[in-house]
Amino acid sequence: MPTTPTPQEGALKSGVLTAGGIALIVVAAAAPLALIAGYGPIGFLVGGIGAPAGFIVAGAVLALFMTGILVMTRHVDRPGAFYAYIARGLGPSAGTGAASVAIVAYLTVNIGGMGILSVTTQNLVQLAFGVEVPWWVIGLILTGATWYVCRRGIDVGVKLLVVILAAEMGILLVIAVAILLQPAPTGHSFAAFEPANIFTPGMAAASLVWFGAYFGIESTTLYRSETRNPERTVPRATVISLAFLALFYCFFAWALAQAFTVPALADAIAAEPAAMLYTIADHYVGPWAGLAAQALLVTSSLGSGIAYYNAVSRYAHSMGTDRMLPRATTRVHPRYRSPSFGNVQAIIMTVAVLAFGLLGLDPYLQLTVWFSSPGSLGIMLLMALASLAVVAYFIRHRTARRSTRVTVLITAVLSFILLVAVVYEMIANIELLTGGGLALNIAVVATPVLIFLVVATASAVRRRLKRQPAALPASAAEGA
Repeated sequence: MPTTPTPQEGALKSGVLTAGGIALIVVAAAAPLALIAGYGPIGFLVGGIGAPAGFIVAGAVLALFMTGILVMTRHVDRPGAFYAYIARGLGPSAGTGAASVAIVAYLTVNIGGMGILSVTTQNLVQLAFGVEVPWWVIGLILTGATWYVCRRGIDVGVKLLVVILAAEMGILLVIAVAILLQPAPTGHSFAAFEPANIFTPGMAAASLVWFGAYFGIESTTLYRSETRNPERTVPRATVISLAFLALFYCFFAWALAQAFTVPALADAIAAEPAAMLYTIADHYVGPWAGLAAQALLVTSSLGSGIAYYNAVSRYAHSMGTDRMLPRATTRVHPRYRSPSFGNVQAIIMTVAVLAFGLLGLDPYLQLTVWFSSPGSLGIMLLMALASLAVVAYFIRHRTARRSTRVTVLITAVLSFILLVAVVYEMIANIELLTGGGLALNIAVVATPVLIFLVVATASAVRRRLKRQPAALPASAAEGA
């Protein structure tokens, strides 16, 4: 009688993700509706009319970045995302430091996201039912819901993300089409794509918005072990998600830019920039569209939280497999094969939300900003390090064809230079990101850098001590 093979202990559920499934996770993590509604106003206010082109420029830089990463994937068997590549290119100590930065960065971004998700849901509940529920109570409920969905397995999360993503894309397309069907008297404007409006100081300062729109694109490699054919599935998922996000962001931002040609509407947006998307939706579609966008902003942020939650759990699982974390982090649910570290992550998020709520701290200006800012900077730093690792690896190893090596080295060097420039702009304009004082800004910049340096240095010292021969006891030395 045939028996069902027992999954290997600590193994994730294999063969359940397709290229489309991974792309859905990546796009959901980017949360297009939340990005447009939350950070879109900053993009237009700081970047100016060239905002739509900013998404294309960022997409092009990340295409260079992912080219090197995907080629190097053939030489990295472990699904460890950033740290596996950095370890291969820059050494195991650098890889350990990068792993620590990565898991902290994704976890803090997810905790920060719970702040804006909670307060947005609170406002929606009050608007719809006239009931004021403390934001932290809502945050605890949403944390529990995220834990439950992710605990049931990656395939369950993907099914939910399909529904969430379809809904938010639907309302954004309705708004965009409505704008384009009601052009201003001067017609549709393409000034956003003129070089004079793209290469400006404001566009550089708003680089966080353009690159933040793609956060999660690098995590396609994290799901290698849960696909049937990772060599084909992962590159396809990367191309699909990157191309889709670049084209969609650019198209929708260009459609929104048309609204600024209507004087009365431009004045209304300037008076209340945070409500930009809802103001435009009310004007072109009707009040129902603005309300629907607010409701879907909640589901969009929840979808992003689920995607980041899955990424953190799999980072911990990979780090446990590589013995960077305790062996317990490799445990998976006996039925759903989901990483058990998700339970630890839920506890950390619960404690953070509860602490900020009971201390009376602001969910957006403090929880979101204090946690998301160092996390966002950490992710960009890791991208730059990963590009440098690709360069170092292919300089030392000549196993690939010459044409491939040359192409990869050129793209990796270019992406490293461009990503370093982006990190510099983020640091130089960190007050725009945090809205805080000098102490907070120093803490935001120093956190990911210190984590990398301290952990990498400690790892290097530990490895060096292991290589040194053990000292002879004094008695043995005297008798020799």
